[in-house]
Amino acid sequence: MIKTIENSNGIVRFAFKESIRQLENDKKKDSLIFLHFSYGGNRFKYSTGYKSCFMDWDFDKQRIKQTKSNIINAIEVNEFLSKIENVVKKEYSRLIAEQIIINNDVLKRFLDIYLNKNVIIDNSIPKTFFEFCEEILNQKAKDISIITKRSYKQTLLKVKNYGIDNNEKINFNSFDKGFVLNFIDYLQEKDFSQNTISKHLKNLKTFLIEANQKRLIKNLDFNIKDFSVTPEETTAIYLSTDELKKMLDLDLSEKKHYELARDVFLIGCYTGQRVSDYNGLTSSSIKIINDKEYFSIKQKKTGAKVNCYITKEIKQIMNLRYNGLPPRKILEKDLNKYIKIIGGMLKFNEKIECIFKKGGKEIREYIPKYKLIHSHTARRSFCTNMYKNKMPVFDIMLFSGHKSEKEFYKYIRIAGEERASHIVSKGFFD
Repeated sequence: MIKTIENSNGIVRFAFKESIRQLENDKKKDSLIFLHFSYGGNRFKYSTGYKSCFMDWDFDKQRIKQTKSNIINAIEVNEFLSKIENVVKKEYSRLIAEQIIINNDVLKRFLDIYLNKNVIIDNSIPKTFFEFCEEILNQKAKDISIITKRSYKQTLLKVKNYGIDNNEKINFNSFDKGFVLNFIDYLQEKDFSQNTISKHLKNLKTFLIEANQKRLIKNLDFNIKDFSVTPEETTAIYLSTDELKKMLDLDLSEKKHYELARDVFLIGCYTGQRVSDYNGLTSSSIKIINDKEYFSIKQKKTGAKVNCYITKEIKQIMNLRYNGLPPRKILEKDLNKYIKIIGGMLKFNEKIECIFKKGGKEIREYIPKYKLIHSHTARRSFCTNMYKNKMPVFDIMLFSGHKSEKEFYKYIRIAGEERASHIVSKGFFD
């Protein structure tokens, strides 16, 4: 029986190019071994370059039988299979963490580079580090969003300015522990928050991984693990079910631009999706399952497919104002601007304590709740409200599309007395 290797970020298995039935007829016939990687509803297939046959293959372990004395390099091949299994999982996790769009071309390119397979590097004209980074960005253009590309460019500009201000020429061998510490100090002096600094180091790490894979970095003191700083947990709020009801009932018929923003935002609150997925749903997104309506969504960030139930609140929005269809797409900057204004109209004025580091110093501010509402509040509101309603975490993750409980719990925004009450209500102390 063929087994699969379970992983929260995807499933890897190894199989022959030909079907088992074909190979059973000629058990000594060699066939190419392929890596099969299933992720987010997609399937990726990649040739390992090695061959084996039916009689020499352990279908349970998905490796070559090592007890066969006539297979001299069985251990070597099996180690290679384990190695590419691990690297493809690790790369997939990195792409998710860095919010890079994942598809089969991205995974193939990574393995081609990793295995030095069909990769042509033009060394005729020496490239500077920044020229190299621009090339990488151009190659990734189809796989990353405009916002992500802009973020990468901002990081490169910060590195360039660091070099100019410190009279230091930045090249492939500039990046060591000393650079990291000085770069962090430089950004802190510029009054950047710890989360912004963390973002720029993470972006820079993406380019350095590529450069290191292509053997462009010769510095023996280079260590990719140095390029990280722990980000702070942001002060993110959620809107309770009562607050969502007040927002739903607010008459905005005289201000259609506010009304559209409110309706789009609320669909995010009732589906638990990212703004890239809940903003711009169409009639083709609606799917009937067992006589009930759902939004069938392929998440842009992960490629995962989710079916989100169309609640009575969503139906009210669609039926009252949009002829039974989802509201049209709105610019995200307008969405963020208008829902803050709507929050102010509803007097969501509770003071929220915000603690963050800026310029290396801890800052404490108390900000009205409505000023903290933005497009991502919708997703946090869904997860938190469902959690408070005692829906099992596993079931909430089915709709939100979270891959792990660790990531999910980052979205839960109940604390102090409210969290203690929630835990007690589960009956553990009864």
